[in-house]
Amino acid sequence: MRHRLALFLVLCSVSALAPLAACGSAEKASNSFPTTDDIDASKAKRDTSTPFPEDEAGNPLPEASTGLGRVYSNTKDTLYLYEPTAGTLNVIGKFTFDAADTLGGDIIDIAVDRTGNMFGTTFTEFFRIDTTTAKCTWISDKQTASDYPNALSFVPAGTADPSKEALVGYATTLGDNVAVTYVQIDTATGAVTTKGNMNSSTTGAQYRSSGDIVSIIADSNRTYVTVKLQGDAGVGGTDLLAEVDPTNGHVKKIIGDTKQNEIFGLGYWAGKGYGFSSGGKILRIDMANGSATVLQTLMNDAGAVLPWYGAGVTTQAPAN
Repeated sequence: MRHRLALFLVLCSVSALAPLAACGSAEKASNSFPTTDDIDASKAKRDTSTPFPEDEAGNPLPEASTGLGRVYSNTKDTLYLYEPTAGTLNVIGKFTFDAADTLGGDIIDIAVDRTGNMFGTTFTEFFRIDTTTAKCTWISDKQTASDYPNALSFVPAGTADPSKEALVGYATTLGDNVAVTYVQIDTATGAVTTKGNMNSSTTGAQYRSSGDIVSIIADSNRTYVTVKLQGDAGVGGTDLLAEVDPTNGHVKKIIGDTKQNEIFGLGYWAGKGYGFSSGGKILRIDMANGSATVLQTLMNDAGAVLPWYGAGVTTQAPAN
């Protein structure tokens, strides 16, 4: 049975954080993480306003003129909305699941398309997620030996798919915790198709996904991933910010070192990156050099850090 906890946010510096034991990306689903039952609505407002700047026809929505940003993030059992302009974090709700969900598990990542449709994965299941209630509607169990990706994003039309936006991610092979296989997920069926590999060859530096991926239309379809060298055995070293080719998943260049570890969620708004780490940190990331600044840390009432598992943002997010 899950423990019952309420949430609050604590602003703190890096020095004020209690260190967490390092873990591989596969440990996003560890049962040792604190739970987040019984959200205290008095301490975290749920935001249900219109979430995106354009509709499917490209027409501006009323909120487009407000300048407010919308970056979704999640712990293993709760969906949040981070507003980077004001630096506020709102609880949307705890994930709930329909009767078709038979396997259970933690939501390891989320992704949002251009018009606001959200999808999410556990290691074994694929869901559509309501962005106003956090209700998860089951689509599929995994259909291959590999797990569903825990680095997940939509990429713009004309990249991974020639005619439409595609949901992509980096998946492991047979649970080896080396997420390098670039895959596309059919949002209707959950079927997974291999599109490429993070490493374009077997020579030179070999990278793996260390957390998440994000792709933005207004930033010339640039696609960013947090990566590590494979030789770090999944626990050593800090996360690097890389640009990858959204067509085949290859690393194009390493932008810089974030000096942070286990950035499991990656978002973007107005030219800045936003990272969400297993240490509960919300980070602002300079997309030109990869440097990261700690903005907030998520903790529970007992003072324990709540690990982030993922993040997602519309591909229509502004670039400035």
